[in-house]
Amino acid sequence: MQILVNGQKINLTQKNYVTKGGEGQIFKKGKVAYKIYEDLKKMIPAAKIKEYEVLDLKNIVKPKDLIYDLQKHEIGFTMDWLGVDTVALCKLFTNSFRNNNNIDNDMIIELVENIKKTTQHIHSHNFLIVDGNELNYMVSNDFITPYFIDVNSWRSPSFQATAIMPSIRDWTTNNFTALTDWFSFAVVTFQLFVGIHPFKGKHKEYTKNDFKKRVRDCISVFNSSVSLPPTTRDFNLIPSAYKDWYYHMFENGKRKEPPQLPGTAGVVQVQVYLIQSTDNFEIRELKEFTEDILYHNSNLDVTKTKGKIYLGKKDYAVSPGVEVIFTPIENIPIFVKIENNQVKFNSLTFPNPKINIECTAMMIVNNTLFLKNKENLMEITFKVFNGTIHPIIKTTWNIEPNSSIFFSNVIVQSVLTKTYLAIPIPNYDKSSFIIKAIPELNDYKIIDAKYEDKVCVLTGHKGSVYSRIIIIFDEKFNKYKCRIVDGIDYSTINFITLANGICVMITDDDAVEIFSNRIDKDDVKRIEDPVINSTMNLCNDGVRVKFFKENKLFEIKMK
Repeated sequence: MQILVNGQKINLTQKNYVTKGGEGQIFKKGKVAYKIYEDLKKMIPAAKIKEYEVLDLKNIVKPKDLIYDLQKHEIGFTMDWLGVDTVALCKLFTNSFRNNNNIDNDMIIELVENIKKTTQHIHSHNFLIVDGNELNYMVSNDFITPYFIDVNSWRSPSFQATAIMPSIRDWTTNNFTALTDWFSFAVVTFQLFVGIHPFKGKHKEYTKNDFKKRVRDCISVFNSSVSLPPTTRDFNLIPSAYKDWYYHMFENGKRKEPPQLPGTAGVVQVQVYLIQSTDNFEIRELKEFTEDILYHNSNLDVTKTKGKIYLGKKDYAVSPGVEVIFTPIENIPIFVKIENNQVKFNSLTFPNPKINIECTAMMIVNNTLFLKNKENLMEITFKVFNGTIHPIIKTTWNIEPNSSIFFSNVIVQSVLTKTYLAIPIPNYDKSSFIIKAIPELNDYKIIDAKYEDKVCVLTGHKGSVYSRIIIIFDEKFNKYKCRIVDGIDYSTINFITLANGICVMITDDDAVEIFSNRIDKDDVKRIEDPVINSTMNLCNDGVRVKFFKENKLFEIKMK
C-alpha cells in the first residue's frame, strides 16, 4: 500500500502491519504509527486533528499528520508509535499480573495520579474524553505512566465525541461533561486499586445485567448487601481521600472532581481462608512456601514465588522477570531474562553462557526457550562441552514482526485483518511450528491467551464486550472447533490440560468447567461449589490436578 504523508510517498507492507482497530488498520514504520480507515465516512476531520495540537503531553497519543492515498483523498492519520513495552491497563486489574510483575500499591497510586493529571490537562483545553474506558489506556513497563489512546473519539472544542463504553458511562445523566469524565475515571481507577468494578458483585435484588439500574440506584460494592468475589483486594489499599471520594461518588451519587491529594492507604487486613474438602471435591494441602506462589511446574519440580525460584528443595533469590530452563541432557538449571532487548543467561555451576541475540520477547514451552528477534522466532537449545554451556540457535521460523504477540505457549498474529494462532511444539529431534488461521478471532482484540495440549483459551473484546474463546484442535491441527462465551468479566485465564486429555478450567464467575481436548467430544460439565473460586490457580501433575493459593500448594480431586 502506497500512501502520502506531508507530500512524501510511503510504502506500507504486511511487515508494517500491527493490528485492526475499531475503525481501521494500524501500521508501524520506524517511530510512526499509521491509522488507515476502512470506512472513510468515519474519518476524523482535518479540522479536529488541528485542534489536538494544543494537547502537548507526550503520553497523549494524538492524531498528527493526515494520510492521503495516491489520488490525494484523506484516508487516515499518523501518531507516535508507543513501542512494545506497554500493556493494556485492564491487565493491572488482576492479582496474577500484579504478582508476576511485582506491582505494588505505591505504583498504582502513582499511576492513578498520572491519569488524573493528564485528564486535568485535557479538560483545561476544553476537551472531554467521554469514553475513558480501561481499553483506551496503555501503561508503560514501569507501570506508572499511562498512555491515552484512541483519542480521536474525544469531544473537542468544535466536534462531538463518537464513542462510549456502557461500563464506564454515568447513567444518571444524558449529558457529557467533565464530571462524567471523572465518573469514568473513578470506575477505572477503583478497579486498579481493588480489582472489581464498583457496580459488580452480587445483590439479591439485581441481576448481572442490571448495571445501569445499580448506577442509578447507587447500589455499589460499598453497599452492605453486595457480596464480593474472593479475588477482590482489600479496600484499605485505596488511599483515604480517594476512598471517601469513591464512596460518595458511587454510593451517594455525588459527582465532583477527585481529591487533590490521594491521602494515605490503610493497613491491609490479612484474611485467612480455610480451604477444605466439599461434597464435590477432596482438597489436600501439599506444601507451604514463605512467599506467594507465581507458578508451579510439577514435571520439573520448579516453583516460582515473588522473590525466589525453588528447584526441588533448594531456593534461589531472583529479580522480577527471571525464568529457569534446564539443559536437555544434563538437566543443568540456567536462569534466563531479557534485559535491554538482549537475552541474558546465568548458570549456577558453569561460566555464564553468552549469546548475542537482540530480542523483545521470550517464551518457555516444555523446557524449551523461544526468542522473538524482529521477524524471527528462534528456538534455543543448550549443549555442554569443555566445562561450558553453549546456547545454540536450533531452529528459526518467520513470524510477523509487528503484529505477533507472545502469550502463554502461543503467539497471536495478524496478517492484514486475519488472525492466526502460531504454536511452537518443541521436540528433541525436530520441533514443529503450527500456524493456523482462526476466522472466528478476526473481529476480536486479543488481550490474553494460553495454549496447552491441543487447547487454546483466549480472552478478547469486541467493542465493549469481553469474551472467552475456547479452541480445540485435532491431532494434526487440520481441524478445530470453537466455543465462545460473551459477556464475561475480565480475569486471568485459569485452565490446565491433564495427561489424559481432560481440561479443567475455573471461569470468571468462579465455576469449574470440565471438558475434553478431543475435537469429537462436546460435553462440558459445569460445577458450582462455594469453596472453588478464581483465586485458586490451577496447575497439573500428569493426571493430578493441583492449585496454588497465596503461598500454599494443594491437590484437588473430584469425589
